[in-house]
Amino acid sequence: MKRQRKNRNIRDLVIKNAEELRLVRTNIGFINKEMKSLMLTSYSPAEGKSTLVACMAATYAQQDKKVLIIDADFRRPTQYQKLELSNQHGLSMLLQENSLTELDDFIQETHFPNVYLLPAGPLPPNPTELLEKEFFQQIIQETTGIFDLVLIDAPPAGIADTQIVANIVDNVLVVVEDNRVKKTQLKQTIHVLEQADATIIGFVLNKVKRKKRSSSDYYYNY
Repeated sequence: MKRQRKNRNIRDLVIKNAEELRLVRTNIGFINKEMKSLMLTSYSPAEGKSTLVACMAATYAQQDKKVLIIDADFRRPTQYQKLELSNQHGLSMLLQENSLTELDDFIQETHFPNVYLLPAGPLPPNPTELLEKEFFQQIIQETTGIFDLVLIDAPPAGIADTQIVANIVDNVLVVVEDNRVKKTQLKQTIHVLEQADATIIGFVLNKVKRKKRSSSDYYYNY
């Protein structure tokens, strides 16, 4: 029952925030129509980044786009739970296999049409070193050739893993929880990503409480 509830929560959030999610999708399209890979990160854990990744995947898929979610948050993987799938095999094992011939074996179909998941997999002893391998970049290149869009769920920006991924993907979207992250912390996040030569495409203010539109959770800005 818990798994069904998680999946239903994602569906409910996509419906509840349909207008805002479409706005995020549209604004990103205005900035970079050719974007094939997008990483989402935040200043700290539990700002709603992973939930937004799943919701955005479903929103892009509504345009008949084939979308792959890559969960690169080895230490706190959640996509497999949100999408009711297994984390037994995933990115960590694929990186250790070091062979793209096994790629299809690690990608799972989700309950959302056109949405697929490459879960994080079991926590490796050396996650940063695995992501630093040239093979990770080959995975991104291969998947962006197969899918219309690859969304990467990354750890908070201060983690070395995130900076590695940010340097590889086309664009980065920063998720900020309303009334939680301070301006100095946001500036620190931007600085860290810029140091990694990331292309920040915008910010999504999450868990927004509005008096006139209390049903909305997201607000996009660039």
